Amino acid sequence: MISGVRVMAADASASDGKSSIAMILSAGARAIVRESDILAGDARDGEPGEDAPSFRASSGVVGNNGADACTADVAPGALPVVTVCSDGIESRGGYGGDGGIEMGRDGVSGLPEPVGNPSNRGLGGSGASSMPCTPGEDGANGADAERAAGAAGAGLLDVDGWVGVRGADGKKGGVGQGGGGGGGGKGRDDMTACPAGRPQGGASGGAGGSGGCGGKGGQGGDYGGVSIAIVALQGSAITVEAGSKVLGGKGGDGGVGGTGQWGGLGFAGGLGGNARLTQTAPACRGGGGGNGGRGGDAGGGRGGHSLGIGSVGASVAISEHATVLPGQAGKGGLGGNAAEESNAGQGEEGTALFWYRFEAPASEQPL
Repeated sequence: MISGVRVMAADASASDGKSSIAMILSAGARAIVRESDILAGDARDGEPGEDAPSFRASSGVVGNNGADACTADVAPGALPVVTVCSDGIESRGGYGGDGGIEMGRDGVSGLPEPVGNPSNRGLGGSGASSMPCTPGEDGANGADAERAAGAAGAGLLDVDGWVGVRGADGKKGGVGQGGGGGGGGKGRDDMTACPAGRPQGGASGGAGGSGGCGGKGGQGGDYGGVSIAIVALQGSAITVEAGSKVLGGKGGDGGVGGTGQWGGLGFAGGLGGNARLTQTAPACRGGGGGNGGRGGDAGGGRGGHSLGIGSVGASVAISEHATVLPGQAGKGGLGGNAAEESNAGQGEEGTALFWYRFEAPASEQPL
């Protein structure tokens, strides 16, 4: 029996947690509140999610240049360059096409293969034959990650208080594709050829430049704390009789989601080899690597509840002449990099009710 008592919980603070709860009935406990005041304080706001680094993700590498004409009977195409991103995904420029005597070889496409149907696909250029060689195509840009979802769900209530829901973390941006290798040249045709006594191969194609890495995502905003006057846990029973006041305070606002990182820049492809000793055409250059996609902005945290009574599998009885009221629920945190008027990625607002029944954790639900 709790009679003639005024219980006022302190406002939440950084040192003792983010929620303010005036009274907790542990599992199996039974209590009657008679002519008493049970008052929760104000909860603390959730912390903002951590921003991804403000500098760009790792950028690509300039492609290697091809070999000149008349330096080998088959001039090998320029070797590819590779950017290895922090998650182990690689962006690789394509090999340049070999320079041959009668015709050049095609360049190799850049990697990774693009997703969807972008305008650039990092294809290798064609080697010289009856037609001149063609340059490698630029690699596709990595996809920008979308803003992550805001926090949703009521959270869990137990003997340690309330555990809310954070906003979802932003995903990583896509890796830029490497550019395609340039087509190789040929050493002779009907009008020109390498000088006698020299190797007869044409110039080789330049390698594609590698693409930039995708940016990291921001971290989700933290949830705001709850303000609950009475928490009644599994198997407990609470009766609030006439003349009593059970009042919730203000729930904490959810934290804003962190912002994503800009992707790294793709770099230019290498030059095709020159035709310095003859009038044969030079080989073709490699394509540039695509830019890495921007990392996703994170979702905002859930706003904290304001409740007179919060229960989990408990028996609750409230007299008609008792006063059981909530205060103000906390607002959901904004999505990262979102405008004030936008609800994109915003966490759900907390609940403000005189009594709210939480779902029991899965481990405590009957089979």
